[in-house]
Amino acid sequence: MPARVNPDVPGEAKLLRAVGKRIRGLREKKGLTMAELGRSARGIVYFQRQYVWKMETGRVAPSLAALAHFAKRLDVTLAELVKGIR
Repeated sequence: MPARVNPDVPGEAKLLRAVGKRIRGLREKKGLTMAELGRSARGIVYFQRQYVWKMETGRVAPSLAALAHFAKRLDVTLAELVKGIR
């Protein structure tokens, strides 16, 4: 089960929205749907479209493994994915 946003952690919701917005922008630039982003290049489903939507809108906190998957599918490094987000 994905981690939900913790209201007790200062700034977490804002940070998650910023990461989600970055991922959405890169996904749209690459021309991928949410479902395509959640799959591997070979079509194996790792993340359902609904999870990608929740992550892009800051409703869930993606794991480091999820972020690494999204970075790989978007052809960027994990560092590039989160660079400059505060």
